[in-house]
Amino acid sequence: MTLLPMLLTVGGGLLCAACVGSLAYLLSWRELAATPPERARRLYLGVLPGASVLLGLLLWTLLHVMLLWAPGTTPTVAVAP
Repeated sequence: MTLLPMLLTVGGGLLCAACVGSLAYLLSWRELAATPPERARRLYLGVLPGASVLLGLLLWTLLHVMLLWAPGTTPTVAVAP
C-alpha cells in the first residue's frame, strides 16, 4: 500500500469537515440578521448559492474517496484528472 491513497483520504476527510463547518456558519450567519427581510435577502443571495457549492464539493469529495478505495482500482486510475 502506498502513502498517496491514505493522504488523499485524510485530505478528503478534512475537506468534508470544513464543508460541514462552513454550512453551519452560513446558516447561523443568516439568523444574525436583524429583520426578516434582511434574513430573506441573506438566504437568497448568500446561503442558497453557498450551500449548493459546498454540498456539491462535499459530494464530489466523497465520490472520489470511494472511487479511490474501490476494489480492483489502482490509485493512478482514481487520481488521474
